[in-house]
Amino acid sequence: MGPSSTRKKDQNITIETATEEEASFFDSYTKRFKNRISEQLDKYTQERVDISASQFHMYPIDLNGTAAETELPFIRFCIKPSEGTEKITIYLYQPPGFSVADGANYANFDVGSIRGGLNLLESVTSKGANITNADVGAFAMMGKDKLMGGSSTIDKITSSGAIAMGVATNPYTRTAYESTNVRAFNFSFKLIAENKKESDMAMNIERTFRKFLYPKRAGSVALVYPPLVDIEFYAEGKINPYMPRIKPCYITSLETTFNEGSTAMHKDSGAPLEVNLTLGFQEERVLVRQDLYETDSVLKERESGFYSPETSPIVSTTDSTEGGKA
Repeated sequence: MGPSSTRKKDQNITIETATEEEASFFDSYTKRFKNRISEQLDKYTQERVDISASQFHMYPIDLNGTAAETELPFIRFCIKPSEGTEKITIYLYQPPGFSVADGANYANFDVGSIRGGLNLLESVTSKGANITNADVGAFAMMGKDKLMGGSSTIDKITSSGAIAMGVATNPYTRTAYESTNVRAFNFSFKLIAENKKESDMAMNIERTFRKFLYPKRAGSVALVYPPLVDIEFYAEGKINPYMPRIKPCYITSLETTFNEGSTAMHKDSGAPLEVNLTLGFQEERVLVRQDLYETDSVLKERESGFYSPETSPIVSTTDSTEGGKA
């Protein structure tokens, strides 16, 4: 034991505790070690998207996603690197029947004999206790189960006893929260090409989605994650506040059907007459309530980003006037 440590004795037990100087040194060393690891991780972080210039693809051809006068509702898919202004943007018409599935998982939890025993004890100790014969029988079954184990023979005896008495023990079942589902989204598009320009555009869109579904090799064994995709709904040339906000997603599936209803090809190029795309996306993380809504008083969804305790209040006492507005 060093001279800077203190020792406490209690009978035959000896406990060594670090002084404030030692604790400070340990915290400082740990911090430097974590910073060193972070520096190495940042040094070897690979860019997920490597493009030299921005790319824009759209279907139909006349769907100009950057024009404010665009009247058709459309969806904007954007793939971009973590740094720089270059990006890959795909504009597609908004298909009918888009759905959003939010879900949470709960499990049944049986408080069981613990709660029953406490209730019985409370009944015994309280004034005007009303313990019935059924209570005594149920408590006896619970006690027998705990003391004699859960063998098949004992289970049969317990079951037969319960049937004979016509009494069962209350399991005191409660619902316990487990997790929230990671949201997934599906889109289906039918791209019908009337000329070579539209055929090329359909091919560019299909191949862009396929390209960024896959990871990229970054060494002998290392793979770089596929990029995240920003998905936004537009109407009248601006983001549609009536449609849900989707957080950054990975492309999880792409199913392409060429010439679903025909075997004919364009004579000038050999391109298919139609290309059907079925796309699956999944958000990168499980959401909490604050990821979608700033406070419980607001119904307008966050435009982007995730909740952070450092930048957002956990509880807001200010009543927002935006609640209920789109």
